[in-house]
Amino acid sequence: MQTPEQIKVESKTWKTIYPPYIDSTLTTSQGRRLGKVNCIPHPQLMEISQCLSSLGLRHVIDQHAGFPKDIFKQGRIKVRLFADDKKPYNPQVNCKHSLLQSIAKMIKTIPNRKVEVPAYLAQMEIEKQNQPRQKKQTLNKKKHKNA
Repeated sequence: MQTPEQIKVESKTWKTIYPPYIDSTLTTSQGRRLGKVNCIPHPQLMEISQCLSSLGLRHVIDQHAGFPKDIFKQGRIKVRLFADDKKPYNPQVNCKHSLLQSIAKMIKTIPNRKVEVPAYLAQMEIEKQNQPRQKKQTLNKKKHKNA
């Protein structure tokens, strides 16, 4: 059996999956990698891990790693897609994009899935609703002709 340090060294070459990659509440500039139709709201690490286990893929959960675009979003999963001979472990999943699509489809089929909104996101929504709306300022500049 491998020690956690050996697994950490070995998993450096594995593919990385952050939950925001398949989060339908985010935009592509915030880190979403799939179309909104294929994504799900607020995916959890354990849901992704269950899907990877059912696909027969070896993976390691790192709960304390921050998402590069938003450090408040914690957690990532490192997945081994290919064997040493460059053949995929699962023939249905031959690239990272198809893996993300498979995970999102599988999570959609989970019965009685409870969407848990993270506490900091819920607080941000409350603050956003309580802020007074600001009117757009328009600049009325007169055009001057230089003669």
